[in-house]
Amino acid sequence: MMGAAWREVLCLALVGLVDWRSALGADPVRVMSFNIRYGTANDGVNHWDRRREFLRDTIRAFDPDLLGTQETLGFQRDWLREQLPGYGVLGVGRDDGQNAGEMMALYYREARFEKLAGGHFWLSETPEKAGSKSWDSSLPRMVTWVRLKDRQAPQARPVLFFNTHFDHRGNEARARSAALIRQRLREQGPQDSLIVTGDFNDGDGGEPHRQLFADLAGTPSPVVDTFRVKHPQPGPNEGTFTEFLEKNTGGPRIDWIAVSRDWEIESAAIDRTAREGLTPSDHFPVTATLRRAETTSETSTEAPAREAPDANPTGTPESDALPQASAPATATHLAGGPFEVLEERDITYYDGPGFDRKKHKLDLFLPKGQRNFPVLLFIHGGAWVSGDRRLYTSVGRVFAKNGVGTAVISYRLSPSVQHPAHIEDCARAFAWVRNHIGERGGRTDQIFVAGQSAGGHLTALLCTHEKYLAQQNCSLADIRGAIPISGIFEFRPGRYDRVIGEGPEAALSASPIRHLSDRCPPFLVLYAESDIPNCDQMSQRLCRELNQLKVPAESHEISGRNHVSIMFRLMMDTRDPATQQMLQFIARQGTLALQEVQR
Repeated sequence: MMGAAWREVLCLALVGLVDWRSALGADPVRVMSFNIRYGTANDGVNHWDRRREFLRDTIRAFDPDLLGTQETLGFQRDWLREQLPGYGVLGVGRDDGQNAGEMMALYYREARFEKLAGGHFWLSETPEKAGSKSWDSSLPRMVTWVRLKDRQAPQARPVLFFNTHFDHRGNEARARSAALIRQRLREQGPQDSLIVTGDFNDGDGGEPHRQLFADLAGTPSPVVDTFRVKHPQPGPNEGTFTEFLEKNTGGPRIDWIAVSRDWEIESAAIDRTAREGLTPSDHFPVTATLRRAETTSETSTEAPAREAPDANPTGTPESDALPQASAPATATHLAGGPFEVLEERDITYYDGPGFDRKKHKLDLFLPKGQRNFPVLLFIHGGAWVSGDRRLYTSVGRVFAKNGVGTAVISYRLSPSVQHPAHIEDCARAFAWVRNHIGERGGRTDQIFVAGQSAGGHLTALLCTHEKYLAQQNCSLADIRGAIPISGIFEFRPGRYDRVIGEGPEAALSASPIRHLSDRCPPFLVLYAESDIPNCDQMSQRLCRELNQLKVPAESHEISGRNHVSIMFRLMMDTRDPATQQMLQFIARQGTLALQEVQR
């Protein structure tokens, strides 16, 4: 039985006051640490001007929520700020606390985090004195920090994020710097969730690593080494200093991400991105994907660090956990997969009158090295008033690794616009995909459209009301199949007026079920066992009326799911029943070759 808390959250999600992510708990936090090499170095073919776009693309490909950079000069900080829109930035020069010298510039995604405080201190005996150095340090070294409120989990602990770069010569300075950071973490963040990124200029068998992570005098460290938690046995190819050469993997692992014990560590990796044997900097970036192990500010950071569990990933109490549907004993995958995923972000699909630089964008997720693959255009939900493509990157990755190129789109939202602006944007995005996906190996004759909740409605409307496609010189014949999930297919006047407008004509115009014809593509309609009221009846009616027009259409109830979890689960696991239904539908209607795989 679903708890009262979840029933309330689902009602709020339905009217658009919160989106499905809020109901499930916050998304994972993606963290990257990257020594970008100072931009005035005489590096020849690896000079900053020759590699900066490659470095930017490497960052974009991982899509961090938090990014700590080292060796960053002022002009590099500012260029990355321009190239990574949507991030707040904090960074000052280590020599004077203003603009002189390298910076420990950190970046945080503003849509995810709100800055509460921020500052800097120096790794010396006088930490508050800008430009100070002590012990055997050859240069001033420092920490830039920021305290952040997670907008997806406003009741959770704030995040205290440190970014640093230790001295490359002073052994004592490195050890004492690690001890100072450990002390400051305890002093500044006793009630915070902690994250530390940096180039520590020492391997994980040295004294700095011990000072930061080991139990000292019976006292555990406030942080753990994310990479070593996920990879307990040291390996021969963990080096992170590359000298710009991809082959240089055998040195020490000198770049680390540390976190407090209230984080679940889903992954930790060394990003080996290279082109023609060269890396984007003289260090490999390192990454970690984290999930909160708590939902309030009362969980102790002294609890053991955990790897992310397979069951109940929301972290909710069992009494209020989302209902589960068992995955099938066998699952279907693209023959030859799973594939590595190639990502292209922030593609503008429309730049005409009314252009919105944030919402007229799409992200592509493609099976790397493949040709002639089917394509899925995905439209997000959020009651037409919230949401964004960036919250649904997992959808793109799940389908692309199974051989389906996926475009995840944003569109303008109410109350800034009303119907038909939402569907017009979807048609523009579809036209862009049809016109450009062939250049990237996709089949222009096998484009499917899917979406959930508000996106389910827009999917159905795009695939029934040909007017909007015609405005973009497209037609219903360009759509191979439609997959609306948990959508609304008919509106009544007086409801959702702020979204669709007032009066019977507005309701009629926005109702997919009023625009059916024998030209519609095949439909797969999915809904949850505990979905919004009448979703099952609307879905079944839509399919009946399409069948009467001789259009193939089928509806399926996904057991053990509700309006929220049907979306969350399908984007997290290829074996999920909804994901399986979608892959099998794409295979039936197109040329996707599937094979059965035992769990």
